[in-house]
Amino acid sequence: MKKHKPYYIIITTLYFLSIILSMFLPYLHLPKQEGAGDGYSIDYKEAALESNIITDIAKETGIAKNIVYNAAKNIVSGKDRESIEKRLKEQEYYVIDILIEKMDAKVEELTAIGDLKETTFSFFGMIELSTYVIKQLEQDVISACLVIFTLIMTAILSLIAGLKTLLPKGLKAYRVVKAISISIIALSLLGLLSINTISIGPLQVDRFYKSNWDSGFFVIIGINAIIYLLAIAGSLHERFEGLVTWRMILRQKQLILMSLPFIIYAGIFYYGPLTGWVMAFQNYKPALKTEQVWVAWEKFETLFSDTDFLLAFRNTVAMSIINLVFSFIFAIGFALLLSEVVNIKGKKFVQTVSYLPHFLSWIIVAAIVRNVLSIDGGVINELLIQFNITKHPINFFANAQYFWWIVGFAVVWKETGWNSIIYLASITSISPDLYEAASIDGAGRFRKMLHITLPGIKSTIFVLLIINLGMIMNSGFEAQYQLKNDLIKSTAEVIDTYVLKKSFDLGADWSIGTAAGIFKSVVSILLVSIANHTAKALGEERLY
Repeated sequence: MKKHKPYYIIITTLYFLSIILSMFLPYLHLPKQEGAGDGYSIDYKEAALESNIITDIAKETGIAKNIVYNAAKNIVSGKDRESIEKRLKEQEYYVIDILIEKMDAKVEELTAIGDLKETTFSFFGMIELSTYVIKQLEQDVISACLVIFTLIMTAILSLIAGLKTLLPKGLKAYRVVKAISISIIALSLLGLLSINTISIGPLQVDRFYKSNWDSGFFVIIGINAIIYLLAIAGSLHERFEGLVTWRMILRQKQLILMSLPFIIYAGIFYYGPLTGWVMAFQNYKPALKTEQVWVAWEKFETLFSDTDFLLAFRNTVAMSIINLVFSFIFAIGFALLLSEVVNIKGKKFVQTVSYLPHFLSWIIVAAIVRNVLSIDGGVINELLIQFNITKHPINFFANAQYFWWIVGFAVVWKETGWNSIIYLASITSISPDLYEAASIDGAGRFRKMLHITLPGIKSTIFVLLIINLGMIMNSGFEAQYQLKNDLIKSTAEVIDTYVLKKSFDLGADWSIGTAAGIFKSVVSILLVSIANHTAKALGEERLY
């Protein structure tokens, strides 16, 4: 028997066990509803409000959906017609009659269906409940569909993976196992949140708490986490079998022990804080040590419907692209020019001077930028007037259209010298014989840079490009925070300053800030993965 065979046997057993648990244990349940007996009483008015009636009426009348929804909400809450009309334009008053008629008909229709008779749902029972939500209640269809998709795909993926591991094919099989395990863990978490979401509203379950979630999905997550770790162990064992032995490890025990503090540091300070991500799915209150209210997708819905966040997202991406393009062009160009300097003392002096701005605080840099662009005696304005480009000084910090470029050029001035270090190091590794051969063939300096230096540092450029693409969502914080003002808020606000404002200034909603942070991280991971796979497809250097 091959040494890796036991891993596959254990993994296969666990996969089939997860199918049995998901299919035959009634592990999903909803929280008890006060005064409703064994089942659930449905708030039919709430169900009608959350159904597709609002969307249909908005399309028919041409009135904005949020206006129709607010009018419907006021009708449900029992407000008189006069109060509702105050929030509408005179030409929109007729929508009230349409809403009353259609919502009454919907409530009558739902009342005839009746209440739910049970609170515990097995695998198929939860699919039935989700189907009920889609067909009858017509509310939160996306989350109900996600529940069905999660349940079915979790079982199918476990079955496929279980069958596949019966026929192991080396490291490729381990890769498949790891990918499927991560997918099932993600699906299980998605299922938990989706069940949370479809239970709030017409079922009159105000909010989910942690204690309302039964152990079923957590068991599936736990099993697949073990499978993932076993697959990693198996692939490492197979990959390094014969190359890495216990004797070799013991010989290098000093180096391993020296690396342990850094591993522990990374675990505590890099991965430990990720547990805080749960706040994005809660209405987090620091004063409540236990039983935080779980609100599923509510914070993300709030985030993506917030105009300020969408502006901050736009500004972040725009400034990141400007910084990325300019930083690459200037750093590579500066490295190429500096590598051509023959005078060693002059070269070292220029290098030292170019590095110095990197070590300046952004507070100092922001002050320099403000002075340079000042209306009163600013160097730029003085030059513009001197050369008759403008008749009057420009107030750069009162005009939103300039801000992205101000930050872009400030970053270039501050970081070009520092960013060029790695390119200069890469240039020094190019064989001098290539330059000598080019000189014999009659190539000048420009030809040498174009056909020898640039191709020689291509791998470095690709690796740094992949890394920097992952930083697209991090356009900076200090520069924007120091240079922005209320006049240019529309282009100066970035995600990091938005998070600061939401988390500490306006009501201290930490959950919104966490949701924005998760969004940034997910986008960054996707960008790095796409860039890395693209580089691999093109046959270029990549990160992994």
